Amino acid sequence: MNVTFNAADTVVGSVEELGPALDRFHEEQQFELWLSAPSGRAIAMLRNGEHAWLMYLRFSGDDGFVTKSEDNRGQLVAYRLANGQVDEHPLSWCVDLEQCYKAIAYFFVNDGARPEFVSWQKA
Repeated sequence: MNVTFNAADTVVGSVEELGPALDRFHEEQQFELWLSAPSGRAIAMLRNGEHAWLMYLRFSGDDGFVTKSEDNRGQLVAYRLANGQVDEHPLSWCVDLEQCYKAIAYFFVNDGARPEFVSWQKA
C-alpha cells in the first residue's frame, strides 16, 4: 500500500507500523494524507486543526465519495494541500479525527475497502 503524507512517500509495511505513523501525522495540525491500494482504490484525509474529512476513490479519475456529517451550517473550512494550495471545503464534510484515523486503518487492513461505518456522500 502506498502512503503519502504531505507529498512525501512514507514506508508503512504493516498494520503494526501504521499506528505509530498515524501518531506522527497527528502531531501536525494541517496535513494531506493519501493511501493508495494496488487495486487503484484510494483514500485521502485532509486536516486543519480539529476539522478533518475523507475522500474515497474507487479508481483513477473517479469523482468518488466524501464524508458527511450532521453539521449543515454552510460554513467552509480552509485546508492547505501538500503543494501549498489552499482549498475550502464544507464543514458538513468534516467528521471526528478519531473516526478518520479508524477509517484510514480499516482501508489499510482491508486492501482498499471503503469503510462503511463512516457516512459518505457522492463528491
